[in-house]
Amino acid sequence: MPQIDTKILIGYDGSDDAELAIRAAGRLLAPRRAVVVHVWDSLAELLLNTDIETMYEPMREPARLLDEEERARANEIARRGAELAVEAGFHAVPVIARGKPKAWPTLLDLARQHNAAALVVGSRGLGGVKSALLGSVSSGVLDHAHLPVLIVPPLEDELPSGPALAGYDGSEQATAAIEAAGRLLSGRELVVKTVWLSCVATAAAGVAGMPAGVALKGAQEIDAGLREGAQRTAERGAALATEHGLDARADALGGQGNVWNTLLGAARDQRASVLVLGSRGRSAFASNLLGSVSRALVHHAPAPVLVVRPPS
Repeated sequence: MPQIDTKILIGYDGSDDAELAIRAAGRLLAPRRAVVVHVWDSLAELLLNTDIETMYEPMREPARLLDEEERARANEIARRGAELAVEAGFHAVPVIARGKPKAWPTLLDLARQHNAAALVVGSRGLGGVKSALLGSVSSGVLDHAHLPVLIVPPLEDELPSGPALAGYDGSEQATAAIEAAGRLLSGRELVVKTVWLSCVATAAAGVAGMPAGVALKGAQEIDAGLREGAQRTAERGAALATEHGLDARADALGGQGNVWNTLLGAARDQRASVLVLGSRGRSAFASNLLGSVSRALVHHAPAPVLVVRPPS
């Protein structure tokens, strides 16, 4: 069972996606203590790009009144989020915080202050001018988080109820993800997937200067070695997960094309309740250049994604 004395920080903006994130977190992480945070900022300051105290004097009082309304609305949104969290099984309290210039650094700072075991956010928030000015919360925390982050995408159906699924390649990042899953998802069924990419399709298309039959036979032999190696890696991951309190089994997962799409198909097939992934925490610029399994899955996953960086 989860350790009720650990604390979860939940970002909540009042949107349907944020409500879904709370329900998903409750199914996966409750019962625990939860701090439900609504990050707000002065709309007047955002639009005019200046602090209230430096505004033209006739504008200050209307800006202060607008801020009071925004603060009152923020308190109401946070209270509603805490109510939803209680319904989801948490022992929850509401908190509001100013976010300058963006929401995600505020959430990460609060996670440090509260010594949170994980941070929960939806992958989309409210639209409109304010969202565009504040930037993407889920992208910010994905790139910079110091703690495990549960990102809940919009889902067409109800929350899936299959086993947890972990992508594992033996790396430091993947090991940290398994260990975090043990802390956060203790007692759950976990399928540890190690992806290997087949050479057969390439060989079947022909290799320059080599008969197709010879190329295909060589590719099949390579595939057999890749499959065996992937199974050994998956079994190491499953053994690690078992040590950390999970009901784990191993599976070498063959695919073509890329790792994230192969994992995505497995998650859909098994109706995974959550995907568990390690991340190097690259900057957004580097991640866009080099590609990122965790980022791709967050954007396309049919289930919540628990993204974990190794301790720094």
